[in-house]
Amino acid sequence: MAYPARPTHADVLAGYRAASVGELAARLGLATAELGRRIGISRSTFHRRQKDNARLTRHESDALARHSAILNQALSVFDGDEPATQQWLATGQVGLGGAVPLDLAQTSFGYREVEKLLTRIDHGVYA
Repeated sequence: MAYPARPTHADVLAGYRAASVGELAARLGLATAELGRRIGISRSTFHRRQKDNARLTRHESDALARHSAILNQALSVFDGDEPATQQWLATGQVGLGGAVPLDLAQTSFGYREVEKLLTRIDHGVYA
């Protein structure tokens, strides 16, 4: 299974392939090792899983799916403009108290905050 373009509960439970990390990292404008760190996987474990074409754990897959969902929502809000989306995701946002959206995507609570802000932006209610 490729990077979680449209993540589902079943996909998360099955676990994404380690190669999905690199695919999503490229779309986010991050180094693969950086996204691996953000989803809670060490560099050595990631390389071992990638070499063995192994799957991520449910926890790691869930974190990967959160990052993918935020990317998809932000791309929609920014009309498919990948550079603008990548910049927005990597920059502190006033509507998040100065926090960086990709930093918040590391937890379910933070993910929901980013999701709410993107929804407000999409509806023209930024502040």
